[in-house]
Amino acid sequence: MKHYIKLIVTAFFILFVFHHPLFAQTNIFKNKLGMRFVLIPSGNFLMGSPKTEKGRQWNEKRHRVIISKSFYMGETEVTQGQWEKLVGFNPSSFSKLGKNYPVDTISWNEAMEFIRVLNKWEGTLKYRLPTEAEWEYASRAGSTSAFANGPVTTFSCNKPEPAIVNMAWYCYNSGLQNPARDFKPHPVKTKAPNKWGLYDMYGNVQEWVLDSCKWRDIWKAKVGVVTDTYKDNIIDPLSKTGKHKIVRGGGWYQTSKYQRSAYRSLYKPSARRNSLGFRIVRMQ
Repeated sequence: MKHYIKLIVTAFFILFVFHHPLFAQTNIFKNKLGMRFVLIPSGNFLMGSPKTEKGRQWNEKRHRVIISKSFYMGETEVTQGQWEKLVGFNPSSFSKLGKNYPVDTISWNEAMEFIRVLNKWEGTLKYRLPTEAEWEYASRAGSTSAFANGPVTTFSCNKPEPAIVNMAWYCYNSGLQNPARDFKPHPVKTKAPNKWGLYDMYGNVQEWVLDSCKWRDIWKAKVGVVTDTYKDNIIDPLSKTGKHKIVRGGGWYQTSKYQRSAYRSLYKPSARRNSLGFRIVRMQ
């Protein structure tokens, strides 16, 4: 009898320890700026989209990618408050909304400068933009559907997209009402996270990634993100060819078509739009 009581007590102790908040945060890193990062495990996944996915683009060839090393992904997009604390000014078009809103109107070049200053401030070289593959891997959080929580069903701003309506600020809920058509970003971390604990991977601001790209495929006579990295079983891909930079995640003004995990977009690295922001990763 005593033996069984001991086993029960031990089991309850284990459950308590591993569900206690102090232990639940072991996969979270918090830096000097107050930014929180979630540990993303290494692994492999199907990048791109199946031919049957609604809204699929020609440059979303499905292929297997290997992420060889775990990394820390920003829990949220970089906020106006974090940017201002480090840099000393706020470049956002929506600067009057508040410090918990994502920083916007940021070029790729400016995002890289923010990271350079942050690395110098903390005496490290571990911060950088995520690669395109890392971004999609983290966005999917183990899923193979259009969104981490399900398929894409509508491109309308007047109808909710079930898979993301509770996860993303996009055209359906970012300003369609009260007042009508007053579209804008919203505070980070006010929608549900994906299964890996990341917020706003869809919607709010579009996010720069590290990869370069070309803007057209001459042989296919098509335009859009063009890289040579969409190959099966490629390990830690990073495209370095092209004068444009890749953007992921969709924006607060766009339909669910552009929020899909596989959707790819591009801008010149000097481009500054009120829908452009970024999140960063920290290498282990």
